[in-house]
Amino acid sequence: MQLMKMTFNVTPLHDVVLPPLSSKVLKYLVLSQQVLPFLEELVRSKDKQKPLFISNLALDGKRLYSRGEPITVKAKTRLTGSVTFPFSKEAFNVGGGRVKTVYGEYEISLKEVSVLDETPSTSTRGNLRVSFLTPALLSSKIYLPPFLREKYRRKKIGFSLIPTPGLVVAYGYRQYLALLGKTDSYENDIKTFKLLVMANALSRVVGYRLYPETVVIGEDEKGRLRLTRGVKGWIEFDIVGKLKESAAKYLEVASFLGIGRSRGIGLGEVHFKMVERGENSH
Repeated sequence: MQLMKMTFNVTPLHDVVLPPLSSKVLKYLVLSQQVLPFLEELVRSKDKQKPLFISNLALDGKRLYSRGEPITVKAKTRLTGSVTFPFSKEAFNVGGGRVKTVYGEYEISLKEVSVLDETPSTSTRGNLRVSFLTPALLSSKIYLPPFLREKYRRKKIGFSLIPTPGLVVAYGYRQYLALLGKTDSYENDIKTFKLLVMANALSRVVGYRLYPETVVIGEDEKGRLRLTRGVKGWIEFDIVGKLKESAAKYLEVASFLGIGRSRGIGLGEVHFKMVERGENSH
């Protein structure tokens, strides 16, 4: 299976107040069948692992989401946002023009298209660097071997704010499985756990700049803000042996599909690249 990432220019026609997660603008356009209407069923699907990612809108490369403050954007300000999904010929019929949402009216046009094959190849020279562009919600329960997960399933542990190389690679692997159309299974859970352990055991962190960030994800039935807390920043590491090539492949997929929970609303967006050893990181 191939992945397509379609990036759009999204320009408000009037001053707007965006939803706390601005990805809801693109999500609304898909669900209302104004943009990429063939994705409506996939967006509505309750599957935990599905090859879909809807990004938050961005202004000058910065993702727009609320940490408690309203997000206001002036009319005629050009924003960008992307939707990633399994390759489809229907995508080539995508239109543009003026669209209406509950968040205001916009002018939308296609900016660019990227395609990723199901078996991506990438150079493994240097270190692996993963940048978290929006807060990533990475469950600590993935550290448990599968035969213990059911026992602690109802325990509320929260999310890991200090992601190890193994945790990041394991979540990338889960999205690689989603790309191949493989659903949850005990066998895949075992493989994920083994990969996490080996990636931690055979890796060396050479640099990082990580910090927690709280983000507003909506309101509850009483109008109170619903908050979640994830990790932002970047981590750079190396992995010994052939496992490095596999890790790079999984992280390349993750750069299209994100990692962790709430990817469908733009959280867990990551950027992956190989960097030369000793390269100055920012």
